[in-house]
Formats: sequence, C-alpha cells, structure tokens
Amino acid sequence: MKKTNLIAILALAATPAFLHAQTTSYSQVVGYSKLSINQGGRLIAPVFVKAAVYSGSSTVTSGIFSASGLSAGALNTTSFSDRPNFPTHYVKVTSAGTYQGLVLDVLSNTATSVTVAGTPADLTGSVTIEVIPHYTLLDLANESTGLAPYSDAVTFYDSGNNKRTYYYAGGSDGFVADDYSTPSGHVIIDPGTGVILNAGGNSSITMTGVVNNKKTLVPVYAGESIVAPLDPSGISKVSDINLAPAIAAYSDAASVVLLNGSLATSTYYSDGTGMLDDGYNALDSSTSPVLAVGNGFIINAGADGIWVQNPVISGN
Repeated sequence: MKKTNLIAILALAATPAFLHAQTTSYSQVVGYSKLSINQGGRLIAPVFVKAAVYSGSSTVTSGIFSASGLSAGALNTTSFSDRPNFPTHYVKVTSAGTYQGLVLDVLSNTATSVTVAGTPADLTGSVTIEVIPHYTLLDLANESTGLAPYSDAVTFYDSGNNKRTYYYAGGSDGFVADDYSTPSGHVIIDPGTGVILNAGGNSSITMTGVVNNKKTLVPVYAGESIVAPLDPSGISKVSDINLAPAIAAYSDAASVVLLNGSLATSTYYSDGTGMLDDGYNALDSSTSPVLAVGNGFIINAGADGIWVQNPVISGN
C-alpha cells in the first residue's frame, strides 16, 4: 500500500528470542520475545516475520510474479464492504541487486501467479522471492496481556505526516477504528515499522514467529515516520544498523522512545555515513546505545528515504 515513495527513491539510486529459539534449519529460526509495557506510551514494533507461504524462483512480467502451488485467491486483499481494506500478504524480493529487500503488497493471486502493487518498471525477469503473510493488529491483540478495552490505543505515523489511531477492543476483532466500532483487526503493521502504544496500565506482549534472515528495504517518509529493526535479540546498536545513510546529515532526527511510559526520547543524528548523538558527536560501536527488543525510532525527515535494514542473522 505505501510503497510508491520507496520505489521512486530506488529508481533514483525484552526477552531475547535467540535464547529460547528452536532452529528448524539454518535458514529458519523461530522463537518468542516478551515486551513489557509500562503505563503511558512506548513504541511497539514486530520483531519477527511470519513463515513464508512461498519461497523460490520467480519470473516478473508487468508486475506479476510467477509462483507455483498456491491456492487461487488465498493471497487477495481483504474485501470488506464496511471498512477500509488491507493486503493480507507481501512479496519480498530476495535476490541480489538494487531491489533486494523490496517489499510489495499482494493484490491478488492465481494458482501460478501473484499480482502486487507498485512494481518498479525495471524489475523484470528472473528473481527469487518470498511471499509472507502480513502482521496485523489482530496478531498484536492476540499476543497481548493486560491491555484495557476501548482505552488503550495504537497510533500509526503514515506518509504525508498523516496519523491514524485504533483502540484495543479484545474479542475476535482485536482492535477497532477511532469511531470505537469499526472492526480493524485486519490493519497491517508493515515489516520494519511500528506504532505508538498508549496504555492506561502495565501490560505485556509476547511476540512469536520466524527470525528475519533477509535484507529489508524500509521506507522513511518526509515528516514523521516510525521505523524499527526486525530484531528479537536486543543486540541492535544505534551505531551499527545502517540507518545513517537513510536520513539527511545533521538535520533529520532519529528519536528512540524511552520505555518508562513517558514518551520522552533520546535523539540521534547522521553525518551521512555514521550516527551521531544529540551533540553531533560520532557514536562509537563499543559504547553505542542498544535498542531494546520491540523498540525503534520516530524519524523526523525533510525528504523520503530508504533504510536498507540488514538481517540480524544471514540466511544465505
């Protein structure tokens, strides 16, 4: 849905999960990670991805990816008549090249093909891909304990400085829109992004899933946006996550939300290649702050950018 700016730019250019992970193969590690939530506000970002429903080679023609063995229509966008609809799956390009890590929302599929939104015109020919279900607000609700219905809320920071809020409702819907009635459990949190959760009391979220082992291209929008590493281990250092090239030197701010519920932040900058503290001093890897599991950044940017997010572990 929100990939147009990312493609335009490309055309121009807690409890650590690993300690409790089950390894099914070198390329797939599954586990869990518990995020504690203090009363007040904090940033919440998914730290796992879901298991791919397709992984392999594909041929791209006019925005359609070949993929075998799918059930026709199983990947289609939601089709409610009483609420905004969202994609249910995305394609991630995993082959080397300019578009490695590109995430494209799935619009529809047949048994042998997948149609996505916003494919770059020069993305053609043979590639490798994964087709992965989106993480949704219903997933977040199902993984949470202690949230207060119709009081606790999550807010998205979208492109164009737009914001939208959903309220926890529990039950089969998980969340509702800001009218307190429209079911919104199908709303997605894009990979590499997050939301601001405002909670009236202490609570927790125990996330489970597959450890991401592929590069991910995460859009940074002009204005405010929320980005976060797909890292359930809690080892991501601010200095070492390749964020600096994605934001403008000495002007764009990357603010880490503190976990004490206050919504206060620690702010960092970039010199174009490395990260700086709020006094514009270079961060040293040996002493750099580490992002807590499920935390991330509120970015204030003057222009759109791309965070080339490397995986915590390598799968290939």
